[in-house]
Parts: sequence; C-alpha cells; structure tokens
Amino acid sequence: MKLDRKRLVYNRSSPVRILLWLFISIPLVLYDPIEVKSQEKSLTVAIKVQSPCVMDADSRYTGFDAELWEQIAKDLKLEFNYRLTDQWRIFSDLVEGKADIAFSCMPITHEWEETVDFSHHYLESGLRILVLNKSTFSMKQTLKSIFSPLVLTTIGALFVFIIISGNAVWCVEKGSRIISDRYFPGILEAFWYVLVTMTTVGYGDVVPRKWFGRLLALFIMFIGIGFFGWAIALFSSAVTVQKLHEDIVSPEDLRNRVVATVEFTTSVPTLNKLGAIVLPVAKIDEAYALLLKEKVGAVVFDSPSILHYERHEGAGKVKVVGSLFDIQYYGFMFPEGSELREPVNRTLLKLKENGTYDGIYDKWFGKVGR
Repeated sequence: MKLDRKRLVYNRSSPVRILLWLFISIPLVLYDPIEVKSQEKSLTVAIKVQSPCVMDADSRYTGFDAELWEQIAKDLKLEFNYRLTDQWRIFSDLVEGKADIAFSCMPITHEWEETVDFSHHYLESGLRILVLNKSTFSMKQTLKSIFSPLVLTTIGALFVFIIISGNAVWCVEKGSRIISDRYFPGILEAFWYVLVTMTTVGYGDVVPRKWFGRLLALFIMFIGIGFFGWAIALFSSAVTVQKLHEDIVSPEDLRNRVVATVEFTTSVPTLNKLGAIVLPVAKIDEAYALLLKEKVGAVVFDSPSILHYERHEGAGKVKVVGSLFDIQYYGFMFPEGSELREPVNRTLLKLKENGTYDGIYDKWFGKVGR
C-alpha cells in the first residue's frame, strides 16, 4: 500500500501547521547555545604557591596573579576551580588535560613554548640576588680581605721602602751621637727614625745631624707619609667591606659561590653560565631557610618573590644586592591550541586600557618601576 505524500503536506495557513511550527521554534528561541557552552564545564586552574604571585591566605588564594586572573574570569563569566600543584607537575597537568590554564610567576621561554601556549605577558620581571644582611664583625672574613693580594703587595712594598730608607739613613748618619756606627744596633735606630717620620709621630729622640741626612728626611716625609696613608686606606677599606658583608654585589660575584634557587626554573641555567655552584630546592622557602642558616652564600630567584620576602618575612635579616638581570616576562599558560587563549588576551588588554590592571599592580608592587 502506497502513501499519498500530498495528503501529508499541510497547507501553510493550516492551523495544525502553525501549531507545529510554534512547538518546534519556541524552545529554540529560549535555548542560548553560548550561555550553555560557558556553563557546561567549570575550568580547572593549576597553580603553585609562590609569593607574591599566588599566596595561600585564610583558606583562599590571593596574590597578584590570582587577583588578575579572577578579574579576567569575572569579565569573561567563567566558572573555575583551583588545582594546587608544584613547579614540575604544573606543565604535565596542562599537557595531560588535567588543567585548562595555569599560572604563578611562570616566565615565557622558548623551551616551554614548545610544550604549552602562553598568553600576552602581564608582568616584566627578572632575577635578583638575596644575601644576608650582616652588620656584625667577622674576624675570619676580615682577615681574608686584609690578606688579599692587593693588600699583601702594598705591605711588601712598604716593607721594602722602610728597609731601603733605613739603610740610607744609617749610611748618612752613622757615627753621629744618635745613630751608632755599628750596623747593629745602628740600623735598628735608623728603622725607628724612618717609621716615626712616616707616621708623623716624630718623638725627637732621633733626628738627622747632617745636611744630606736632612734632605733624605724630606724625601721620607713626602714619599713615606703618602705611602703609609695609602696602606692604611687599604686596611680600612678591607675591614669596612667585610663588616658590611658586601662580598657579593653583582652577578659576576656569584662565581664559585654556593647559590640556592628553585629547581626546574630558568634561574638554574643562568647561574650555571655565571659559574655558580647551584643548590636546587623544591620550594623558594627552602632556599631562604638555607640562607638564614648560612648554608649558602646567596639566593637567586624571580624579582617579585625576592623583593616580597625582603620587605616582609625577611625584613632586617636579608637584603637585595645588585641590579635586575636576565629579564623575563610572565604569562598565563594554556594547553596547545586552547580556545581560551584569545579571550584571555583580549580581556587582559582591556584591563590594561581601563586601569584595572594598574590598580592590581599598585596594590602588590606599588607605583615604583611601573
């Protein structure tokens, strides 16, 4: 039996046709595919605690990176949950699909770009050097500085000057009432005369009696006093430098020094290039503890973390030396090909233009340097 297709086609003006059209169309009008798409999945955000980017405070996460991300998520109407991880697993979480985005002082590098995608950079950073803020006198370090090659060379030259001048004075003045004509003790009396003349003490117990001896005395005064003053200046400088504990003042001073930093970070290859003896640790707090115990000579790490520690937990105990080096840029990380990257980039630019970014930055870092 064949069906007559014409009998199944309704007239456009048929009430049945109109009712059928309304039955199908009304749910489609109420259905918003964009809204459902945004709500169908809560994003997983992988983070690692590293102040001041991400900090754990009162069972919630805060910090510069966290506040900036939450503002972006609010603007994009994104739901998300944090997933706490560490420096190494934060990459594997993205690659294995366990996280949709990750951040916390993560520098944009060529090597990491081969594994994950980065957003536009949201913070300029670099490496800084942290040392102990020692104000106590260290005899060991002072002696080490005093007997440096420069100081020893100066002492040797001063000793030679005294020997030559003393012998000259003995040759000129020997046999006089004040200096014996015998080499001993006459040479000792001549040495004494040279020393009191150089130091401007001038006791008056030994004075030249001959005109040639007096000309020789003028030479000792002009040359010897200056020589002696230079030697004293070197001694004073050596003591002062060690008292202030400023033997590490630049990246070049890290050579052959034990330096702590966080493993698997860009600071490790940088320190290797500088010739430092790198002591890697899992967390930056472990590096700070080693420095306070004087197990390492310095800590080198990202500038925001170093400056935050110096101004808060390490205030008065440590200090930052030298200038910023090995400039880096921080960015949000995504799995390769993530559709979230472009919306985040656009929103990040928007927050920079409307001043929201500046407000968050000033809260954590102040207006200096921006």
